[in-house]
Amino acid sequence: MQTCAEIRREKLVVLLEKFGTLAKLNEALGWTRTDPKLSQIKNNNKRPGRGESTYQMGDAMAREIEDKLGLERGWMDNPPSYQELLGENDPRIKVMQLMEGMHPEQWATAARLLDALTQPTTAKNGTTD
Repeated sequence: MQTCAEIRREKLVVLLEKFGTLAKLNEALGWTRTDPKLSQIKNNNKRPGRGESTYQMGDAMAREIEDKLGLERGWMDNPPSYQELLGENDPRIKVMQLMEGMHPEQWATAARLLDALTQPTTAKNGTTD
């Protein structure tokens, strides 16, 4: 199971992909473009003079990010969804949405169909494509 610090670091990466750069994310948060906090957290940098301790995002910073970006409270604390990780246009998202809309009794059939699609096909000459 992931720790809250690991989840928040993953969500930070999702935000960085959305904003493109740390500088743009910092600006959206009202911080200076060169503020090092998010970079230090993302890279899991060690804190000077604190042994093995690394920079982490505390509750106050997580709530500030959510508030300033208009995200739901607690968003930084929940693992990223497939959509956040893969992007909205990824076909795997469509498969997941279809599966979520199906009755649980249909899941085994859907899994068999997907499994059949992944099997190599045999050509008329006996070779495998």
